[in-house]
Formats: sequence, structure tokens, C-alpha cells
Amino acid sequence: MNNCEYNLSDAIEVIEEVLENDGEFRISPKGTSMLPLIRQGRDSVVLKRNCEKVAKKHDIAFYKRESGAFVLHRVMKITKDGKYVMCGDNQTVLEYGIKREQIIGYVSGLYRDGKFLSVDSFRYRAYVFLWCIMPLRRFCRFCAAVKRRIFRKKSKK
Repeated sequence: MNNCEYNLSDAIEVIEEVLENDGEFRISPKGTSMLPLIRQGRDSVVLKRNCEKVAKKHDIAFYKRESGAFVLHRVMKITKDGKYVMCGDNQTVLEYGIKREQIIGYVSGLYRDGKFLSVDSFRYRAYVFLWCIMPLRRFCRFCAAVKRRIFRKKSKK
């Protein structure tokens, strides 16, 4: 496989064309918003077009914010007016008002340590079930923060 690094804004037309022709496009996301599922520099995701053109709750969508930034976040809710509420797996603040027209594609699977994990697999669905419950996510983040504080105090002594 030929790995090249591109700026998304330069490649977006190609990505959209591939997805519109029922193809797949593999990208390596940057950032920490989708941790622990997607790790920067180690994992990549496979984007596909959603045949129904409508996201479902807990899908991971690749979309463009009105600011022009490209984002890969999970659908947490679909409002009555058809807009999406999005959130990264490593975040607790919800992003409201994402329109269907802003969504470019959806994650159909990911490559973790060279192995493909489909969004239809039992392992992935179990992760979604456990991690997408906001109180569980907040509790895990709280425990991690407490652990960091304890280790910081011990290292200062």
C-alpha cells in the first residue's frame, strides 16, 4: 500500500468522489478526540458513503464544520429537526447543529495494529455499548484525572 500524507482540504474533492462512487477511503485521523478507540499515528479508519444518506445513533461520521475544520466524531443523538448531536469518544461536551449536508462519510471499520475491525463486529458493538454511555465516560475520565494527581504528588516528594 502506498502511504502518502495530504492536507484534507486538498484531498476532499477526491475523497468525496471516491465515496460517491461507492468506494472506500482510508485515512489516519489526527488528534485525541476519539481515544481510546482511535489512536493518532497508530490507527486508521475506512470511510464509506452511507447508502441511506442518514446517520444512525452511534455511527462515526466524518464531517466538515462550518468553520472549515474536518472532524471525525460519533453521532450521539438525532434531533427532531434532523440535525445531529456529535461528540468525540474522549470528550464530554456535545456539539449541536450538524446538518446532514455537512457529513462526508461514515466509518465502516478501522485498522488497529494492522488488523481490521468492522463496525459490525461483536467487539466493536460491545465497545460502543459500554463507552457511549456518557456517565461511564465521565467516570473513566474522572478516575484518570485522580490517578494523575496522585502520581504527581508522589513524584514531587
